[in-house]
Amino acid sequence: MDHDFSQSALRTQLLNACGIETPSIDNCREISIQIFNKDRNYLSEATIQTFLGLTNITSTPSPFVLDSLALFTGHGSWDQFKRQLIEEEILRTHTKSHLLTPQSI
Repeated sequence: MDHDFSQSALRTQLLNACGIETPSIDNCREISIQIFNKDRNYLSEATIQTFLGLTNITSTPSPFVLDSLALFTGHGSWDQFKRQLIEEEILRTHTKSHLLTPQSI
């Protein structure tokens, strides 16, 4: 599965978990605090800003950052998060291919 797609899905889940509709630099401190309070993993405001695409810096998040964010959003790890996305896509594709249509009745 495409890393960009997976990271985008994780961004969406992160924002949902924090109750944020539109990310801003001002939100990043609160996100950092929420992650630390829940899981005791510290991610700096700058790291969160970069992950959310709020800076001009483009870098690949470290495995620790991805694992921490996945854990915060209710997954055991980044790998588990990606596996779940794949399983959901397979289920969605399988369900679509087996839907009844008027022509199939």
